Amino acid sequence: MRRFPKTLDELLAEPFLTEPDWSRFSQLVKHFTPTIRPGDRVLVAEEDRLASLAAFFATVICKGSLFLGNPHWGANEWTQVGRQTSFNRILGHVAGVSIDSEATHSGEPRIMIPSGGTSGGIRFCVHSLDTLTEAVRGLFHFHGEKPLNSINILGVFHVSGLMPVVRACLTNGMVQLAEWKSLLSGEFPPRPGDKSSISLVPTQLTRLVQSDAGLTFLHGLDTIYLGGASATPNLVNFIRTEKLPVLFVYGMTETAAMVVVGSRADTDSLGNVWGRPLPRVAISLSEEQEISLKSRALFHGYFPADSDIEEHVTGDLGRWTVDNQLQVTGRKDFLINTGGEKVNPFEVEALISEKFPNFVAAVSSRPNEDWGEEVVAVFEEELTAENVNELQSFLANCLAPHKIPKAVISGTVIPRSVLGKVNRVALKAQL
Repeated sequence: MRRFPKTLDELLAEPFLTEPDWSRFSQLVKHFTPTIRPGDRVLVAEEDRLASLAAFFATVICKGSLFLGNPHWGANEWTQVGRQTSFNRILGHVAGVSIDSEATHSGEPRIMIPSGGTSGGIRFCVHSLDTLTEAVRGLFHFHGEKPLNSINILGVFHVSGLMPVVRACLTNGMVQLAEWKSLLSGEFPPRPGDKSSISLVPTQLTRLVQSDAGLTFLHGLDTIYLGGASATPNLVNFIRTEKLPVLFVYGMTETAAMVVVGSRADTDSLGNVWGRPLPRVAISLSEEQEISLKSRALFHGYFPADSDIEEHVTGDLGRWTVDNQLQVTGRKDFLINTGGEKVNPFEVEALISEKFPNFVAAVSSRPNEDWGEEVVAVFEEELTAENVNELQSFLANCLAPHKIPKAVISGTVIPRSVLGKVNRVALKAQL
């Protein structure tokens, strides 16, 4: 692994993007670098991923502090950003956020990566070159210290879109930038190197495997990092049957992406998935089975907090399985307490997805005078009475009675966070 480039010459000495992207990236970095001063706060919300990447590296080289934003955020999201800080320079079309020539960031340069959190509100995870480098080092060791090449379809404002480029830069790898819409239409990019990966969420993988061309493309890769949400039992078993080169990953913005990795061998026919921590990551479980992480890749806090964090209590629940591997079972915040019995909504959702794979559903709770809370399943599609009866019969064969939804609501929009995940706080309030 090489160190993070400190000068423009160091940065451009070895390409880490395929052509013609590398040539344009180089021009953009040269354009941005003279405009950024040490200590500047730079907000980047470019539609153009190459411009965002160029701004990222230019700001790092110039010892500024970078805030990555989603160019598709609306006025409400940008208002949340504007309340947190002001900026010396803004790249991209942003409404309601001001430029302040006096805005500075004290201390070392930082990289602020947005995280929706459990409430759906925007907050920034504060990272440094050291934390990002450490995150790369763990995956680099896991893969036998080989260059980390990838096809990248994700936005730079997302940690899983930024980190493949950082990995390539630090390990002499290459990145082929691609568009999700192109993959979906059957236009598949070439592999950028001998060993190449792609990062997908379960919904994306499910859509790609529906065509022979998509399957052929996926089989041609060395690694498919699958994360961001739980894979349904049907998808897990499809991966097992097709022998797809999937690594099930668990991580978060706070850890600069993945910290736990499991292969398809680390699954069972019920769709359970488990894995091992990456090198230099330590995991422990509390008495309540809440996951805590120790790693030098941990963030420095949520902006404006900025201090070394030795351990991060994730709010996720897990359990130890075979060979001391970890299975992530859901969020502690969203356990439903019905008559003293705990219900994990993710467990119920996985079974609903197995029964109705083409429906969009979420599980939450609403108040119940007798039991405190009752389990409720919400569907965006309109369900027939026959659908509901089929679902209840199916779940009755799979779950204990207290876990079966006491109500099924259909034809309702499920609220989501700005990053696209189910906003469970809003859903529960809605119910």
